[in-house]
Amino acid sequence: MSTAKKILVIDDDPEICQAMETILGDNGYEVYAATDTVRGEALLQERQPDLLILDIMMATMHEGLDFAAKIKKKEGPYGLPILIVSGRPSSEKGYQRSVEEDLDWIAADIFMEKPVDPEDLLRNVETLLSRRKA
Repeated sequence: MSTAKKILVIDDDPEICQAMETILGDNGYEVYAATDTVRGEALLQERQPDLLILDIMMATMHEGLDFAAKIKKKEGPYGLPILIVSGRPSSEKGYQRSVEEDLDWIAADIFMEKPVDPEDLLRNVETLLSRRKA
């Protein structure tokens, strides 16, 4: 039986899923990936991951946000940690909020903007997993 921490990645871009699988898998994590929240929810129940990495904009603008809110509501504030990795709408499209303002209403523990530096990703994954142990 593996003792590796399990991470579920949900992103509609298969290349992002593959990159995350490589980065995290090469660092000892057991990684599962889904390109939509329907498959992601099935993997969540089957594999019971220790951490969820989630994109926001998938089939709809808010698919990831809605899924994160659903998970947080179900598991409570000390449940599965969620790391959002997503692009942000540009200010040219009228988006004016800062990351700090977004975290006030996004049901995530950490928000990272794409493209993601692998070292920053690994540092944030470790931070969230260590909080869960405490």
